[in-house]
Amino acid sequence: MPVSTNSQLLLAGYEAWNRDDCDAWLELLHPDVEIRTSGVFPDLAPDYRGHGRAAKFWRQMHEPWEVFRIDVEHVEEESDCAVAAIRFRARGADSGVEVDMRFGMAMRVRDGLAIELVNRRTFDEARATVRPRGPAEPARTRRAGLPGFG
Repeated sequence: MPVSTNSQLLLAGYEAWNRDDCDAWLELLHPDVEIRTSGVFPDLAPDYRGHGRAAKFWRQMHEPWEVFRIDVEHVEEESDCAVAAIRFRARGADSGVEVDMRFGMAMRVRDGLAIELVNRRTFDEARATVRPRGPAEPARTRRAGLPGFG
């Protein structure tokens, strides 16, 4: 699915999540994608790299829920990034417990595909993870200490 802006790419990703279409989501990700989780969901690793691990992240996020939906409430775009305020709603498959939480998600784009997905507890925390880096600043330094969605 060709998308023309970073915001459209982000929205297309969440549309794939909401229709339970992992293959469509993976098509929007760069082969070297890095996903960093928020730390809210204890069964998730702090980071996932590449399509194989992204698919594992997908399964781990979907498996515990009978009903699962993510709504994008606000998006901002700058340079090679998009940052969203998202609302996660789900109902546990076994427990029936309903969850309604808000998060922040930042996405960095390379070659029209998501190369970095960083999920944080708030929109502002997510936005801070994708500040433009200086020309000599290595990516590792920019992301130091950052655990993506879950």
